[in-house]
Amino acid sequence: MPVIKTWCLPQMEESDLNQLHNAIVSAVVSIEELGLKNESDITNLFVPDLMEYGLGTEIVVEVCGLFIKPERTQDVRNRLAEVVGKAVKNLFPNAKKVECLIYPFDPVVSGFWSSN
Repeated sequence: MPVIKTWCLPQMEESDLNQLHNAIVSAVVSIEELGLKNESDITNLFVPDLMEYGLGTEIVVEVCGLFIKPERTQDVRNRLAEVVGKAVKNLFPNAKKVECLIYPFDPVVSGFWSSN
């Protein structure tokens, strides 16, 4: 299950966070090769930043925990980064920069446990 962490967001109401959550989920599930169907296949976190200076000007989205599979090629990861980045940028048009970083995950190399 991919874990998506969004950093450097400006102060927002919960309704705005829900809109952002829905935009990110829609972007992720739009990449068919990932095999993800809905928000229950994704952990989407909005991390509180400790420093308020500059929040909302440079937003960073990290996608980690994306298991390596043959169909999840470099092209697929690049498309994922683009659609997630654009979904976030569309909601924050005044941000100077939005970056989306994709970290593929190999449980054999990294270690993994799940209660499921």
